[in-house]
Amino acid sequence: MNSTPTPEEPEEMTLGILMADVLRLLRQDFASRTRSMPLSPALHRLLIYVQRRPGCRQVELAEFLDITPVTVGRMIDRLERQNLVRRENHPVDRRATCVYVAEGAAALLSKLTAKANETRQRAFEGLSVPQRRDLLASLKIVRSNLTAGSIRPADAARDAS
Repeated sequence: MNSTPTPEEPEEMTLGILMADVLRLLRQDFASRTRSMPLSPALHRLLIYVQRRPGCRQVELAEFLDITPVTVGRMIDRLERQNLVRRENHPVDRRATCVYVAEGAAALLSKLTAKANETRQRAFEGLSVPQRRDLLASLKIVRSNLTAGSIRPADAARDAS
């Protein structure tokens, strides 16, 4: 796959650059909407991930957030001190703990969800409902392609030549 931009595809429209730009802008918009809330944007993201994946292990959360397990552990400690998450022993692996949203997080998560919806609405302005669905469906395919394992041998051989 050639990643060199063509005249029809200026550099700012290549997939990686465009995706990074969109993610940066989404995060900036969300951070500005949640600035008055008691947590940092990174802790907001962690809390939302815990809500979406109850019982997740610390290592899994680190992978989702693309940070180290030690960093996630410290972040969980902060959320736990504020009664926003709780840890429980893993049912099978005695070395692992599972993380759950605590009762104290309900009001904050409700506010975060509302602010996330405002950011999403802003991002989708000018797109019809079918365009929104198509965009999300296409992004899910791209994500699936990239998480389906390592580079296939045929692709690696072609890239090496």
